[in-house]
Amino acid sequence: MSETPQNSNADDYARQFMPPERRARLAAEQPPANIVEETVAVADAHLTPTVDEPPASVEEVSEAPVATDDASRDVPEMAPIAQAPPPRPASDNGARPVAPAPAPEPWQTDDEDESTPAYVEANDLFKIYKPADLEVVALRGVDLEVRAGELIGIVGASGSGKTTLLNILAGLERPSAGRIRVGERDLLDITDQDLVAYRRREVGFVWQATGRNLVPYLSVRDNIELPQAIAGAGKRQRRERAEELLEALQMSDKGRRYPSELSGGEQQRVAIAVALANNPPLLLADEPTGELDTNMAEDVFRMLQRINRRFGVTIIIVTHYAGIARWVDRVVRIRDGRIGSESYLMSSYRGDEGQEEEYLVVDRAGRLQLPREYVEQLSLEGLATAGMDADTGSITLRPATAPHRSRERWETIADD
Repeated sequence: MSETPQNSNADDYARQFMPPERRARLAAEQPPANIVEETVAVADAHLTPTVDEPPASVEEVSEAPVATDDASRDVPEMAPIAQAPPPRPASDNGARPVAPAPAPEPWQTDDEDESTPAYVEANDLFKIYKPADLEVVALRGVDLEVRAGELIGIVGASGSGKTTLLNILAGLERPSAGRIRVGERDLLDITDQDLVAYRRREVGFVWQATGRNLVPYLSVRDNIELPQAIAGAGKRQRRERAEELLEALQMSDKGRRYPSELSGGEQQRVAIAVALANNPPLLLADEPTGELDTNMAEDVFRMLQRINRRFGVTIIIVTHYAGIARWVDRVVRIRDGRIGSESYLMSSYRGDEGQEEEYLVVDRAGRLQLPREYVEQLSLEGLATAGMDADTGSITLRPATAPHRSRERWETIADD
């Protein structure tokens, strides 16, 4: 038969026994042409009557899988069936639908995704600067994990170490101690040659200053093609990648313009496209909205969110923007060189509005960093005692007085 058979009642009946994820997956798929033609040929053979053959009994008909009629010659799509379907009422010619083909491999569950290691992992990370005879500790044992495809924001006061952490992830600086891994690369123990390859192909960087991201005498399209040319990509490949990024960032009509002819928000969009030119799995942005107003800042964050969802790239943003929680999966707060807390935007019945909930972080060494306002409220002077309620599980902190008593005791012993 030359025509492709249409969907039949047998298909609808078989779909009732499919897992939901398989049924959604098959909605956009069509069975291979060779399988359709072979199965239809088998159905035609069963439908062709023979003159000398005696009429079959009821038992013989029930054992022979044949098609019902011309309207139901469609092939049941390849799908797993949990159990055999109950007998269908026989049609005019006493036939039944053809049995489905074997099931494909099982669908991957979300639990298996959670078991995969983090794409970015920092463990007890330190960075120490030594200007002259003075040592400045920028990072004091940072612990951070970022999953592949996650979009996070890092916020903190000036001098808290967030830009230092971003520079280490970008391969622009080397850590002093600890462990930092991005993908399969250990950035603490990496050669200079591997570091160049890492910065060229595996990470993209967006600077705060818009003029630092782009070459002023090149057009928008040429700026996007430049990193690809350095990496050795062909002309056709460079042009297709540039068109794809411009379309994703809604700038297809500005490919021939120069950076000076664009607004600040448009320049940052082009900077994002340049950072993604070589299709890196990790994108870092250091204050990408620091020189933009609120409307342009939200536009840049919207573009970063769209890039994250469309290309699956992992994005880490360092920013002071107060409403960053609306655009990212989670917000990491860094204080005095350590991760102090993480916050998430919880959904609300009001729709777009939500409530941001903050959680304190206990690192792998068991250290807990309290915000300064809580320390002042508790009147803690360096030491505190902690107690847990066995019934409610709540933890209580109180100022420690034991060291003073111990000192008085030792002074008494010394006097005796």
